[in-house]
Amino acid sequence: MGFDETVMHCGAPALCGIKPASLFSMTCKKFQEGTNCLNEWNVQFSKQERFIIPFKRKDGSFLFFVYDKRLLQRILSRGKNRDYLLAKGYQVEMGLNCVLKELFRRLSQSENFPHEVGLFLGYPLEDVVGFEINGARNYKFSGIWKVYGNKERAIKKMNRYRICSETCMKLLAAGFSVPLATKKYIGGIK
Repeated sequence: MGFDETVMHCGAPALCGIKPASLFSMTCKKFQEGTNCLNEWNVQFSKQERFIIPFKRKDGSFLFFVYDKRLLQRILSRGKNRDYLLAKGYQVEMGLNCVLKELFRRLSQSENFPHEVGLFLGYPLEDVVGFEINGARNYKFSGIWKVYGNKERAIKKMNRYRICSETCMKLLAAGFSVPLATKKYIGGIK
């Protein structure tokens, strides 16, 4: 998979505004293949308050955090989510940019992902906490994430994300650019 395909395969639900964020890694070589288009894409996506943020990890690979600002702000506005992130040391009262800066710091400096990253990725708080408490065991269902709460709702959401990624990948294969494929997908949602 090339740069465009990796971004689309992993980030389509966030770029289409149906998922708050996506997180994936990429080799330095693959990242360098796509740096020219990344700035152009961010200009286009920023109009919808969506962003693709790459940052380097200790091991030399790149992490990509693709997010929809409106959806992330909605997550941070929920009382239980705010309380959870406060307990994890995030300064949520300082706003989304401050919270993301801390998340990126933790992601780039740690060998393991912090448990709270699931909340940013749109996983229900009960599943994030369930994963943390149970050490990734005793779950009801395993898909994009481990489900400890409402299995049916989680499966429905996972299927929506999967269909979005598959559809956008087909559009990319048909010759659409990443930004145009996401616009076509969004335009086709009824």
